[in-house]
Amino acid sequence: MENFAAPLAMLPIRSNVEHMLPEPTAPHSLGISGFKASKNTGGYRATSHINRRVTQSIFRAFDYAAEIGTPLNLYVVVNLHETDKKSTATIFADIRHRFRDWLYYIRRTKRDICLKPIYIYALENPRDEHPHANWAVHIPPELEGEFRRKLPMWIKRAQGVCGIHDCDVQPINPDYAKKLAKYIVKATDPLYLAHFYLTDEANDQGTIYGKRAGVSPSLGHAVRRDANFRPRRRTYWQRAA
Repeated sequence: MENFAAPLAMLPIRSNVEHMLPEPTAPHSLGISGFKASKNTGGYRATSHINRRVTQSIFRAFDYAAEIGTPLNLYVVVNLHETDKKSTATIFADIRHRFRDWLYYIRRTKRDICLKPIYIYALENPRDEHPHANWAVHIPPELEGEFRRKLPMWIKRAQGVCGIHDCDVQPINPDYAKKLAKYIVKATDPLYLAHFYLTDEANDQGTIYGKRAGVSPSLGHAVRRDANFRPRRRTYWQRAA
């Protein structure tokens, strides 16, 4: 994994990941967390890739967040200890829910701060043994310390455990934001790797049950459309490689 924080020395995320990964878990089956756990009431759907529209939305969300003055400024890696009852997607959805509740509490108690959840994410499960989340999020500088303190508690409440290597938070250097975005979507559908200039980043990231990747509603297509946001050309992402 590469350094998206420091402009000179590349961050040794790749070397850290092996130490951050949990022990392999037992195989699971469709329908994790019960028949009604999935939106389609048919159990979670297994995916092996990020589809084209989601990859495109993640790229555009990075640019849109920067354009509106709330750039994605923290890169979070969370190891997810799934079980037969709680899938990776279920656990990470719980963590995001606690994150949103925290922002809502701040909005209610500090009326001079107007906050919305601003983030993108992708779930990975290399070798179908090490599920984790790549999460890029905007946190105002004055709240970063509190976010770092609360995140391990959210993780523990969502999955019952948060080891010392289960959570890593790093600042995102804006100069490396495009490189980070390409890294996060490295599991894009192989049919569209060339389209997004991802051939060099492409990597099998295993099977995920449930929603594999996405962007917060505050950065979604409807918001970008209503703001008349004009996405940058794909060659811009190519130059960022």
